[in-house]
Amino acid sequence: MNKLTDIKEDSINRPDRIAFLRGREKHILIISIIALFLSALLAFSIEVHALLPLTIPFIANCIYSSQIYPGLPRLKDIPFVKNIVVGISWALVCTLMPAITLDVFPLLTVVSVAYLMLIKDFINSTLCDLKDLKGDMQSGVRTIPVVLGPKKTKRMLLAMGSMLLPLRFLVKSKILIMMALLIISEYLLIISFNECSHPTILEFFVDGEWLLICMLLIALKVI
Repeated sequence: MNKLTDIKEDSINRPDRIAFLRGREKHILIISIIALFLSALLAFSIEVHALLPLTIPFIANCIYSSQIYPGLPRLKDIPFVKNIVVGISWALVCTLMPAITLDVFPLLTVVSVAYLMLIKDFINSTLCDLKDLKGDMQSGVRTIPVVLGPKKTKRMLLAMGSMLLPLRFLVKSKILIMMALLIISEYLLIISFNECSHPTILEFFVDGEWLLICMLLIALKVI
C-alpha cells in the first residue's frame, strides 16, 4: 500500500517499479487488503486478542503515508518522525502478538525484543531512505539522509547498531546466536551500502533478513 503513495518519489528512484505499478494499482490494493484479511483470520483462529496489535501497522501506515489535514505534512515527510513511527509500530506487533498468547507476561523479554525491533526497523527504514535520496531531494521530502547527508547518516546508523550490543547480556544459548547474527547482519547492511547499491538487492536483504537468518540457523542446526 505504501508503494502506491510513493509514486512521485519512485518515478525518480525506481522507474522500473512505476512501470510495474502502472495499470495495476487496483489489483495491488485488493491483494494488500486480502493479505491483511487473511492475517487477521489467522490471528483470530489462534488468539482473538491478537487482532488488536495486528491493526497497529495498518493504522500506522495510513497515518504515516496520508495527509490527515490540508496544510499539515505527512508524518513520512518529517525527518526522524517517520522512522520512529515505523520502528515503534513493528516493535509493538512483534512483541505483543506472541506475548498476548502467554499465561505469564515476560516483561524483560518483551521489552528486550521491542528494543531490538525498534532499533532494527529504524535502521532499515533509514537505509531505504538512503536508497531513495535522489528522488526525495527532488520531491522535497526531508528524510534523515536528505537532512544529514549520506556519510553522517551511515555514521549515525552504525552508532545505533552498537546500541544493540548490550542485549547480548540479556540472552543466552541459541537466542544469543540468533541475536549475534541479527546484529552482524545490521552492521553488514550499513557498511556495504553505497550510492551504487542496486535498490532491489538492498530491499531483498532488508525485507528478507529474517528468512535468510532462519535458513542459516537451520543449516547450523541451531533451530
